[in-house]
Amino acid sequence: MDTQEVPKGLVSGVLIYVVAGLAILYFVAGDFPGLGSRYRILPQAPVVGGKFWFEPRWVTRYRFYSSGWDIISKGCATVPSGLFTVVRPESNITIIPRKYVDELANLPEERLASSEATANDMMRDYTGATILLKRYIGHHAVNTKLTPQLHMLVEHIQEELEFTANEDPLIITDEWSEHRLSPYIYKLMAGITSRLFLGVPICRNKRWLELQLELVMAIFHTVLVLRNAPRFTHPLLGAVIPARRRLKTCLQEIHDFLEPIIEERMATDAKYNTRGQMTSDQYEKPNDVMQWMMDIATDEEYTPDNLANRFVYTIMGSVRSVVEVVMNCVYELVQRPEYIEPIREEMRQILAEDGGWGKRSAGRMLKTDSFIKEISRFYPPSAIAFRRLTKQKIVLRDGLVLPKDTYICVATTSPSQDEVSNPTVFNGFRYYEERMAAHKVGASRYDYAATDSTHIGFGHGKNACPGRFAASLESKMLLAHIILQFDIKLPPSRTTRPNSTKMMDFKTQDSSATIMMRKLKGNS
Repeated sequence: MDTQEVPKGLVSGVLIYVVAGLAILYFVAGDFPGLGSRYRILPQAPVVGGKFWFEPRWVTRYRFYSSGWDIISKGCATVPSGLFTVVRPESNITIIPRKYVDELANLPEERLASSEATANDMMRDYTGATILLKRYIGHHAVNTKLTPQLHMLVEHIQEELEFTANEDPLIITDEWSEHRLSPYIYKLMAGITSRLFLGVPICRNKRWLELQLELVMAIFHTVLVLRNAPRFTHPLLGAVIPARRRLKTCLQEIHDFLEPIIEERMATDAKYNTRGQMTSDQYEKPNDVMQWMMDIATDEEYTPDNLANRFVYTIMGSVRSVVEVVMNCVYELVQRPEYIEPIREEMRQILAEDGGWGKRSAGRMLKTDSFIKEISRFYPPSAIAFRRLTKQKIVLRDGLVLPKDTYICVATTSPSQDEVSNPTVFNGFRYYEERMAAHKVGASRYDYAATDSTHIGFGHGKNACPGRFAASLESKMLLAHIILQFDIKLPPSRTTRPNSTKMMDFKTQDSSATIMMRKLKGNS
């Protein structure tokens, strides 16, 4: 049978059409169900972020990578209702006004899912965050055991703080010198958290402490790549990107640390028949988060691998969030040095009265607490908070309908939205002054760890972060560790505090930023 040669022009033409078709598919797939974007767009929630009326939707989506904070801020400023849509490369999110927060805060997970929204944002199938969709025993352990015992654990926190600081000290002299403080604070916080969550000796293992940072960075970079690609590309990207390979390596090494510890504790519980008992007359059970998780685990959950997976996502956010807050405090103090001495004097007075860090010392540091709370309001770690996914149709009191499969959240980019006086002005003692004016020194509503529709960094309602009370205590102890030992100021090369890098709805601090430090006079 004769064969004819296919004309080269035809081949070229077909190839051009194929490539063009693939390009079109790639760029518009973000709006095809099951391929690119997910979640509903409400008809009354206009899409913000476009620059031209004829701009293709995919252009708006990918602008979110570099301009997410600005897009959300613009929506807050230009949409009178406060209800608008932001299109991210992989999903559509609905920003809701804060007036709805209290109404929605305590709805059950079956109707409004917090854990699923968070797990999806963390690319759950590629980072292991799927574990968050199951019973959250880490959350329960922190809420019911760690928080009530915090005042009893202050001594352990201080001991670990001093141990870690002495193991790898900052070399500070009587003369001003420039230092990167962030890595040091991270090591201190990693040690403290591991002491509370796992106990001695693993909390002093340097490799274990390093792994915590490596895992957080591997997850962050994996999420960053996948959330900027259409969903149909995720299986391929998840298999090849270096960040996910690092993530898998970190997880395996973490399991290598955790599983022998868990197995040893299981064997001891089996020996004394004390499984599920919070205390034992036969031996001294470890008093840490891992043990509490084991004690409340079901038969299905009570395996070394399962408990290790759950533990990773219990401890992971604890370190980074506190480090971010403490570094923001330090950077603001060097830019606003007028706050340093009042906070330092409060710390000195209370610690002198209590003979060091007592059970109630941190709770009495009202100026310090106010400063940290204002920092968190003014410098939120993310452009959005109160992330929720509707699992069924929800009709709000004013008639607003949230259909099933709608991702809702609250913007944190615009301090002007906050229901406080002069919201765009930083006032470190704002909450201290309000507390004193109300003659309610002990009123918890002014505390850094308190949540409401304005202060939603820790969430709000029944899904508020259970570790916020520990975070408050740790932040104060870390800040005191710095300003009671050292003088701090801006380096000569800067006139303002270091800037943060904003990508999508994330914000990360410049880990290379420096400040000037010297020994505090009288502490030599």
